[in-house]
Amino acid sequence: MRRTFVLALTALALLGVVTPDAFAQAPTPTFKINGLIDQVGTFARNLNDKETSPNLARNNDSQFYGRTRGRFDFIGEYGKAKGVLGIEIDSYYGQTGSQDSNNVNCIAGANNATVGCATQGSGSESGFDLNTDTQGNLQIKWLYTEFEMPLIPVPTVVRLGAQPFGSASNYKLAAYANGDFGGVQIISTITPNVRLVFTYAGVEENLTGKKDLAPVNTVVQSRGDDWAVIISPEVTPIKGLDIKPMYSYFYANGITSGSARTPRGGYATGNGGPFAPATISGADSVGTGVGENRHSVGLDMRFRSGPFSLDPTVVYQFGNRTTYNTVSPAYGILCNTTSNGATNCAKDKADINAWLVDVRAGFQVGPLLLEGLFMWTSGNRAQDTLRKNVNFYQPLDTDTSYLNGWGTQITALGVDYYQILSTFANGGGGLGTPIGYDKYGRLQLERRPPTPSRRH
Repeated sequence: MRRTFVLALTALALLGVVTPDAFAQAPTPTFKINGLIDQVGTFARNLNDKETSPNLARNNDSQFYGRTRGRFDFIGEYGKAKGVLGIEIDSYYGQTGSQDSNNVNCIAGANNATVGCATQGSGSESGFDLNTDTQGNLQIKWLYTEFEMPLIPVPTVVRLGAQPFGSASNYKLAAYANGDFGGVQIISTITPNVRLVFTYAGVEENLTGKKDLAPVNTVVQSRGDDWAVIISPEVTPIKGLDIKPMYSYFYANGITSGSARTPRGGYATGNGGPFAPATISGADSVGTGVGENRHSVGLDMRFRSGPFSLDPTVVYQFGNRTTYNTVSPAYGILCNTTSNGATNCAKDKADINAWLVDVRAGFQVGPLLLEGLFMWTSGNRAQDTLRKNVNFYQPLDTDTSYLNGWGTQITALGVDYYQILSTFANGGGGLGTPIGYDKYGRLQLERRPPTPSRRH
């Protein structure tokens, strides 16, 4: 009997040891929806500073409108695994195009030329007309899975799919990479004070190549393999100080995303432009073989000590890019559009050499926060043609948000989320998109009025 009792106690003890792992309950699946509905009415006058042709010239403009923006995230979690679907809807009150959505077939005109595609107002895909019932105005912003990678000695979280950049490159909003991308992000927590963040962003995908695709209207429906990587450790050596060095490489083959390469200095970025010359013998109108190699090295810091805060950011860019002169004979040899361009078009190779400096400081006095900003980007001189030197800073993607929430919105999003100041005659976005002013760089010194504290 005693032996049986001892064996029973031993078995019970062993069960007690293995119980936490062997009999742990499975995690409970959870589901939630986060989001917002933003309703705005806006009046603006003389907002647009872009004149695209003499026939469209005007000396004033005005607009008064209402709009709705809905942004929702559907989140499912099971333990440490997560799946997220993010959607967005942007619509005006009333129909603004030939149809209530831009997701309709184009109207064919003479010689099968496109004369209209239900173009909508700025920043929107649709307008809520009578009876609403709009179609095709749903944006898929995020669609990703996130999980902890097994068999790695340090905690490592992997995120795959369409996702936000977050703090992939900088603590500061939109200093280099902001918005969303399709790709991979890996975050390894080496120690409680050291993290390593690796990001791969697919910009454009060539799949198996142009040889497998048939031309449509003599234009091959394919782009180059464009991509970017970002490596950015995060270190907290002492309490109150966060340091984030960053290295990024961006490669583009011919035409690329307008977020990564905005028009500057008269250089358009579409078909037939310097990056995709249709006049070169054998050209495919998307610029295959006209490449850009852009390296970005930066350092971002956050310092908090009592009432004082300091947030400096420095980024240096170097590399090279090739173009053909399709702009003006004043820039040198102009690609000939009437004969064999291969015999009289010289390929130019420009060196990239650019800087961004952004320093923000704050001091809290009771419930009020006093803040100041100094920012500077390098640039080219007015007489530079960009054929040999690119000295203006180029973010990977700002999603129009540089300086958003800081000071006057004229330097960021403009009058409204839907109405970003155009700024550039070539169709570039406002100052919140390329950061610099055209090819000339930018210098800004600003003091924010005292505000209730929002430090975190």
